[in-house]
Amino acid sequence: MLTAVGSTAGLLMVAISAWVMPSIQRPTLPFGVRVPAQRATDAAIVEQIRAFRAQVTVSALLGLLVSVVLIATVGTDVDETATALVAAVPMAALLLLVGAFYLRARGTILRVKADDGWYSGVAQRVAVDTSLRTGPERLPWEWAVVAMLTPLVTLAAGIALYPDMPAQVPMRTNGSTVEAWQAKSPWVIVLPVGIQLLTTALLIALLAWSFRSRADLEPSAPKRSAAQHRLFLRRISRAVLVLATCMNAAILFAVVPVWQGRVPGPWATTGLILFSLLGAGYLVVVTVRTGQGGSRIATDRDAAAERPDSAHTDDDRHWRFAGFCYVNRDDPAILVQKRVGVGWTLNLGNPRSIAIVASVLALVAVGAFLAP
Repeated sequence: MLTAVGSTAGLLMVAISAWVMPSIQRPTLPFGVRVPAQRATDAAIVEQIRAFRAQVTVSALLGLLVSVVLIATVGTDVDETATALVAAVPMAALLLLVGAFYLRARGTILRVKADDGWYSGVAQRVAVDTSLRTGPERLPWEWAVVAMLTPLVTLAAGIALYPDMPAQVPMRTNGSTVEAWQAKSPWVIVLPVGIQLLTTALLIALLAWSFRSRADLEPSAPKRSAAQHRLFLRRISRAVLVLATCMNAAILFAVVPVWQGRVPGPWATTGLILFSLLGAGYLVVVTVRTGQGGSRIATDRDAAAERPDSAHTDDDRHWRFAGFCYVNRDDPAILVQKRVGVGWTLNLGNPRSIAIVASVLALVAVGAFLAP
């Protein structure tokens, strides 16, 4: 039953994410392709979005049907690992199909853009708002403080429960069965609290850094896009910090039963799931309503383009792997806004970005080595 629910949830998550993706992208970046603002509603783009969504919808429905048939065929005579692998097949297939649909739509728009000369006779410019440097947005520290307080609550709960902690506590569980035990020690409390503190502090640092990153403003409407960018920073940062707080609360619900020497019961499991869904759901809602860079936020400057003869520089050549990776050796920026999805990515043409990626991979490798 749980496997079927998990498979269905995974399929729906992939399908919904793919379906809303064109809506949260900037109008001038359909499927990661840079187009002039005057062409954002071109018939070719509208048609590709419609076709992409139709293909995703049909594929998701077929995936759900196949998932039900596979799980019913396998039954309960095999172990949970085999059942989970069978249930994962439709979701993996849907992911591959979504990727193929995306590449097809992107390729069509690129071809029409080149054939029709969308940038012919259009002034290509880059807009910069210097006030984002002289008067930058302020990270919502009050929300960050709440996120950092949750690990302290977890630590207080661990200290309070430690005297009554049994000599052996669960280390790994499978449903209601304990598969491995560990001896009582302060490390049992320090580890989850350390994970909470480290991930939350890292998240806050990344958000603070993103506030100083370069804004991707639309030259045809620089004032409007600058206002949208500021609102984007405020709303997305609050949503991410809410997610961090909820995930920390979920960890608290998961570890308290362990410190008591038992597996998480119905109440703990419910709390864990609810907080996880609450944080993730709030972030998704804010993302859809905001759009990348605040492109979906209405402002008092929405009436008309401020400089209708201008367009953003055609920089498709710097975005590799279907618009997912930015590589520009001439750009000193390290952090830039994504083309696909919402958030930021690294400029892999900058040597400092390569050093950051190498450092993160080294930390992951050390963590994987020390974890056992």
